[in-house]
Amino acid sequence: MSLLCVLILSACGQSTPNPVTPDPLASAPRPRPGVQAEAETAELTFDAEGATALATADPSGTNGATIISDAAASGGQAVRLSSTGSTVRFTVPSTVSGSTVVRVQARAVPYNGNPIVKLARGTTLLAKQELSSTTYAPLTFGTFTVQPGQTLKVTLTNGLSSGSRRAIVDFLILDAAGTAPAPEPAPSPTPTPTPSPTPAPTPGSIKLPPTGNVPWDWQIGANSDKDIVVPAGVKLMDVDGFNTSAAKVAELKAAGQYAVCYINVGSYEPWRPDSSQYPAYLKIQTDPDWPDEAFLDINDVWKEGSVLAKILKARFQMCKDKGFDALEPDNLQNDENVSGGLITRQQQLDFNGWVADQAHAVGLAVLMKNGPDKILLKDKFGRMMVDLFDGILNEECQQYSECAPLGEFTKRGKLALNVEYKAALTLNCTIAANNMRKDLNLVGYTMTGYKRQPCP
Repeated sequence: MSLLCVLILSACGQSTPNPVTPDPLASAPRPRPGVQAEAETAELTFDAEGATALATADPSGTNGATIISDAAASGGQAVRLSSTGSTVRFTVPSTVSGSTVVRVQARAVPYNGNPIVKLARGTTLLAKQELSSTTYAPLTFGTFTVQPGQTLKVTLTNGLSSGSRRAIVDFLILDAAGTAPAPEPAPSPTPTPTPSPTPAPTPGSIKLPPTGNVPWDWQIGANSDKDIVVPAGVKLMDVDGFNTSAAKVAELKAAGQYAVCYINVGSYEPWRPDSSQYPAYLKIQTDPDWPDEAFLDINDVWKEGSVLAKILKARFQMCKDKGFDALEPDNLQNDENVSGGLITRQQQLDFNGWVADQAHAVGLAVLMKNGPDKILLKDKFGRMMVDLFDGILNEECQQYSECAPLGEFTKRGKLALNVEYKAALTLNCTIAANNMRKDLNLVGYTMTGYKRQPCP
């Protein structure tokens, strides 16, 4: 059997082959002479050495297999397998028969583990392999007997409903047994450095929240500066970081207010001025209570070149630049909010610790938002949440009978705040937190619906 020609798939529906661009990734070895079938096209042809049409591939767009542009792939395209069962199918050409080494040029997009792909001949499972390389590299399934016209299918077996874990298939390689090249030694992986917590801020560089009995108000629903008014006796104001100007923050502080900056760290909000910076892959599930919002893949902050980390750091710096004293980071409970186990409790704790570190790094104090059950739990560096955060702002501890843990903050001389929303609930003013009833939308003082009923 002669396998001197390299078989290339042409563009969908075309009878002439696409030119194959050189692979720019030095770490991705190119296949030696054999049969090579591109995953992204629907018609197989020989390259310039022979233009006979031979077979078809079937990347179905209805089962999570999608043709994508990828400069690192041969020909600039590949097939993305993003859900369990998504498949790219190849037909064995007439030039291949007998004992054959089957490999696939592919790369992994890992998420809570690497993608696993299987190879089947028709309905017969031949092999299953874990795809670990994040750059294009050959993955060998093994040596199998194949005949012209048979179907070889490469299928993702452990996709996620969010599409976060993916296999990217560039092409299939078929070599006669005994003529296939010996596997090239894989490059030694670059050790991933263990992340270190951000150094603690210099004492005195951060203005910590007041403690004890602190009259406060929460007006993060104010549309603009003019809607924000300080009620009599209040000493701490929590307002939206985007909708409140630096001039308004200066005004609040001149009046003796401790100014807290509300920022959503765990969800995407489409109306924010930086919303276009959020790529689709970060939005892993719609928030059922706020359908125009989406919960985020918080694990992204640990990745090199993280988009989410860049966005959030810029937001924290904005709060500091406007003159705020502290940060209120919302949605620190994606482990509970996102279904399917995509975010584990430990991953949430690690992210919460990251948020606290980054707030401190820019000179802001930071309040833990909700999560009384996490107060004494530790992040990956062994630090309890109650020690990382400078206070807590909680919602409805009375409603859900979880007020006692808030006392862990007050026992350490830190601020504890709580809000209830139910009109029929009698405020408990003996809990270890500054308790008050508020309107659900937390609107500004001048807006319709504003309500503030503090404990005496």
